[in-house]
Amino acid sequence: MEQLPDRAQVEIDIFSGRPNPKWELGRTEITALLRLLKKARKVKAPAGAADGLGFRGFKVSFMTGGSGRELRVKGNSVSDGAQHFSDDRRTIEKFLLAKMPRELHDQFLSVLPH
Repeated sequence: MEQLPDRAQVEIDIFSGRPNPKWELGRTEITALLRLLKKARKVKAPAGAADGLGFRGFKVSFMTGGSGRELRVKGNSVSDGAQHFSDDRRTIEKFLLAKMPRELHDQFLSVLPH
């Protein structure tokens, strides 16, 4: 069985040239997120690059012991290192939006996906 990460930090990839807003997920939220990831369909290549101005997706940084892992999420496209997934109903993105602190959500409402 895969070890549950010690920490998970979510970053809204939105700014260029200044720090992006971040928040931490709790253990229950980490477990729920990993369950959603297991339900996503594996694909051979990511749906598209998350570049340009404005909202470029979420970065979730997991820390387990001394090692890290990063999950990138935008719309139905999810990448975990060399693995790529399609989350057709955008459940992972919606989950992260729902777990975002209210003040961040309100501050960036105009650029966040709905």
